[in-house]
Amino acid sequence: MKQILRLFTVLFAVGSLSAQTTLLDFEMAGTSTTYQYFGSSLDGTLNNIIANPDASGINTSSMVAEHIKPANSQTWAGAFPNPAMPIAADMVANNQVCIKVWAPAAGNVGIKLEGSATTGDTWVRTTNVSQAQAWVEVCVDASLPSLEAPFLPATGHVYPTVTLFFDFGTAFPNDMTYYWDDLVTKMGGGASPSDITFSVDMNSYAGSFTTVFVSGTFNNWSADSNPLSDSNGDGIWETTIADVPPGLQEYKFQLDGWATQEEFNGFETCVQVDPSGQFVNRKLVVAGDEVLPTFCYNSCYACGDGVKITFALGASHITVSNEGLYVAGGGNFGNPGDYPLEDSDGDGVWTITLERQKGFSSFYAFTNGACPDYSCKENIAGQDCANPGNFNDRFLSPVTQDTTIATCFEICTTDTDCGSGNPGNVKFSVDMNAYSGTFTTAYIAGNFNNWSGDANPLTDADGDKIYETTLTLQPGTYEYKFELDNWAVSEEFMNGDPCTISDPSGQFVNRVIEVDGDQEVCFIWNTCTSCLTGINGGPVFDANLFSLSPTLAGDFTIVQFNDNSQAEKSVRLMSATGSLIGLDRTSDTNYRITTGHLANGIYFVQVQSGNRIATRKFVKQ
Repeated sequence: MKQILRLFTVLFAVGSLSAQTTLLDFEMAGTSTTYQYFGSSLDGTLNNIIANPDASGINTSSMVAEHIKPANSQTWAGAFPNPAMPIAADMVANNQVCIKVWAPAAGNVGIKLEGSATTGDTWVRTTNVSQAQAWVEVCVDASLPSLEAPFLPATGHVYPTVTLFFDFGTAFPNDMTYYWDDLVTKMGGGASPSDITFSVDMNSYAGSFTTVFVSGTFNNWSADSNPLSDSNGDGIWETTIADVPPGLQEYKFQLDGWATQEEFNGFETCVQVDPSGQFVNRKLVVAGDEVLPTFCYNSCYACGDGVKITFALGASHITVSNEGLYVAGGGNFGNPGDYPLEDSDGDGVWTITLERQKGFSSFYAFTNGACPDYSCKENIAGQDCANPGNFNDRFLSPVTQDTTIATCFEICTTDTDCGSGNPGNVKFSVDMNAYSGTFTTAYIAGNFNNWSGDANPLTDADGDKIYETTLTLQPGTYEYKFELDNWAVSEEFMNGDPCTISDPSGQFVNRVIEVDGDQEVCFIWNTCTSCLTGINGGPVFDANLFSLSPTLAGDFTIVQFNDNSQAEKSVRLMSATGSLIGLDRTSDTNYRITTGHLANGIYFVQVQSGNRIATRKFVKQ
């Protein structure tokens, strides 16, 4: 019987005639294909077409499709047809997409129409599956607006791809197995105007007003057509508007005929920005009668449920791209270019303020420019705020109150003071006279060139086996190494070597330099021994310059200068990532460093006296 209906594609209902087109029923090649999984451990694999495991009720057909949602899949995990569907979903002739589903538990099915051959936008809606472990037919109405931007209906277009999501938005700790069959298009339903109830909480509004109004596309932005009322005096104003047209609507709450209105910056979760960026309004997708949540005035959330998160990014130590700085990634901040920071007063601190729901948390990163491939993303690998299991992004812990995140681009700090100083032409040199191997070219690689293996070659013009190059760097602290022939061989240091810096795990140990104006550095390959002796009075490493006690510090540690000299010495306190914490000069034979205010972790003390320099490590606990 099923095949007969498919061949004629015409069904006679009681008192009416309606067309139905079968897209997939898995009974013959012309109405069958497999689906490829995404968003789970089954990524890239195809589903199985199997014998109907429960041939009963409304579905006694022979073959059906199996869909597996593995444990802990992404909430958006689903599957798309591969190979392509033999028959496209024609939403010109029909307005409903229906599917028979057997689900292990009540839930939902998401149906997405993609790849329109008639310039239609991608369209998606979900529908509930109310009965478990039995075949039920569910339908979505393509004349209703999509749940995703641009929130338009799919009717009037042809879609060659129907993508499916089972229990969209839900993750399970166990594998879930579904079966589906008879994907069809047909006529029925249809969008119609709806009654929408609006309400706004004015208790947090500090100003004075007489009446709250709602104005939007549904009333031609009228100043006074739709007043709200507060009959019980609880500060919550509401009204119901009848016959609001289906689809995307924009609106705002405003006071006393546009005397005052809500103002949004475009980065809120409940707003729609027009293409010019000039108008930012609340958005509403009308698909049936609805009582909207009670929003706090000028907020996307109920009063007390929203928090303001301000990112304040210090950038005085870098050259900012002409495209600007951005916060990006983490699944919540889009791609580089979507969330721009601004420095309106030119003080070198770039900011953006976002409203999110209380408890919001996310990974994120900063980018210097709007690079779609993330090539301009900051490199904080090895620093204590980088998460190596998530692309070395930063992590924003759950936010429970208005919060400012102050830090520096590419540096794990808790303020926007990224270090003063001047750009410098830095001459890097490496002495290869003691190196016994063979090589063609020496290079320098560091976080200033994204650890490129061949971006900065060194040369030996006079044949003395000291290879050199000069780089122009912004002020700040940099990590680097010398390496040979594009990482064929690289310097290898031990955790705690005096001219190096280590990440907290000790896995990465690199040379470190602090740039503040022009300077020269020269080292013998793979050592902390300087080869600048006699060259412009450059410092040389002196292991006996000072000692440090205790090295397991509580409230302090003592620098003991071993030569008892009265000469002035510079003492630098640095974090485990090479960030300068403090700098002082002393002529005493002992110097006390207060450490009680420091967070637990690894720190370094660097002392320079005349042309001698040394670095030692201590642990704050």
